Amino acid sequence: MTRCWMSIDIEKLKQSNNELREIVNNSWDGIGIFDKSSKFIYVNNAFSPILGYKKEELLQHTFESFILDEYKEAFRNLLKANEQNQYSSEVQVVCQRKDNQKVYLQITVSLMLNKEFFVVSAKDITKQISDDEILDKYVLSSHTNLEGVITKVSSAFVALSGYKKEELIGQNQNDVIFKENSKEILDKYNAGLKSNQEWSGNLKCCKKDGAFFWISVKIKPIYNKYGDTTGYTYLMFDITNELTLTSQKRNLSNQVSVAQEEIKQKDKILIQQSKLAIMAETLQMVSHEWRQPLNIISIQAQKLELQYSMDMCPNPDEIVKVLENIKNTASELSSTIEEFQNYVSLKGGTKQITPSEIITKAIERFKQDQEANKIDIFKDIMEETPAFETYQNELTTILVNLFINSKEAILRNEVKNGVIKVKQYFVDNFIFFEVSDNGKGIKEEIIDKIFEPYFSTKDSQHGVGLGLYTCKMIIEMHLGGTIEVQNHAQGATFIIKLPMK
Repeated sequence: MTRCWMSIDIEKLKQSNNELREIVNNSWDGIGIFDKSSKFIYVNNAFSPILGYKKEELLQHTFESFILDEYKEAFRNLLKANEQNQYSSEVQVVCQRKDNQKVYLQITVSLMLNKEFFVVSAKDITKQISDDEILDKYVLSSHTNLEGVITKVSSAFVALSGYKKEELIGQNQNDVIFKENSKEILDKYNAGLKSNQEWSGNLKCCKKDGAFFWISVKIKPIYNKYGDTTGYTYLMFDITNELTLTSQKRNLSNQVSVAQEEIKQKDKILIQQSKLAIMAETLQMVSHEWRQPLNIISIQAQKLELQYSMDMCPNPDEIVKVLENIKNTASELSSTIEEFQNYVSLKGGTKQITPSEIITKAIERFKQDQEANKIDIFKDIMEETPAFETYQNELTTILVNLFINSKEAILRNEVKNGVIKVKQYFVDNFIFFEVSDNGKGIKEEIIDKIFEPYFSTKDSQHGVGLGLYTCKMIIEMHLGGTIEVQNHAQGATFIIKLPMK
């Protein structure tokens, strides 16, 4: 009987070990083990595409050999710090791939129990860095601390102002850039900031050579993870040309009206950019907060494997339970992060497809929900509508999201004989999708807010209010269309308008 139980325990440990290897090998981040000279003794599957080498090639090199010279000292200091305190820490480095392309990596290193080897986790942040470089090059922006001292400024703003970055950083922005504005204007916007309110308006800016330019600016507080205000972000548009041209027009009243309308449109864009900036900051924060547990999970898994290989085995049942939790948590966090970031950059390509096929696929997916079977869904499709090129998966998901919102409204308001109607038609080279329900509609005082980020009509435990905002962003940014909502006698109707091309 004892031998039988021992056999079962051994099999459980073997299975746990296999599951552990599967988790590590299938991690999205590169995970490896190297010695104190940084020579690899193990790499997982993800390291190959990150550096462009096969596994067997990586095992012949040190990790430091891939790092560019100007980043090697920071890497060595990271290893020394780990040897001294055994705590994992991280640093950004740039490596050269086999194809001679540069790759930016966020690496986390932890000293193993035997104090002879390190576990390294490498996350590819090249795209994030590239996006930041684009914003730096083309968007006028600056950051200040609470006293108005400049801590960061974009290259676009530096080029416009004529200053060098080092000449601006450390200077008070009001004394250098905004010094030509009246004390009344500066006091007004400073008062708004001190009360943690966003401020927008037009300000006169001074260039290094004494010339000036005008900006339309939106200023918002920067918060740390504890909710404390640590500084301010300035997002700006150069409106010098608009104001100069306006002053030269004979019909001043008419030109002022045109300029005001243009500024209003730009303010809308600025507000949208501000929302996207907040969204990007939130995504980065969530990604950082969730990726770190994944890295820790992976490192813990490596340490468990090492303990097992060194015959320092904990209780087998505990190992199985820990590994099962690690596997489930890693899977859930990874899929959530993937879904949360998909709205920014669509992974799938476009495809020629008919609106009828998209609606059919959306209804099939919606019907997989057991609660959906309590609701009748009807189609009204203009069959002669031609096929068009679009992001099939994303448009299908948007329709499913609208179906789910309708379903939840019907169930929340306890509507008997719930009905969802999806209508499609084609007018003037535009394809329209309408999703209507009898869920009693949306309150008039909030109907204009439902497409805003983090706004939700549901209880706090049901999501974060990103569903409709994400739909709107995908439709506008990637599908080139619009989405709006209006109430009718029995419920609400969402209308999607997409161009044929």
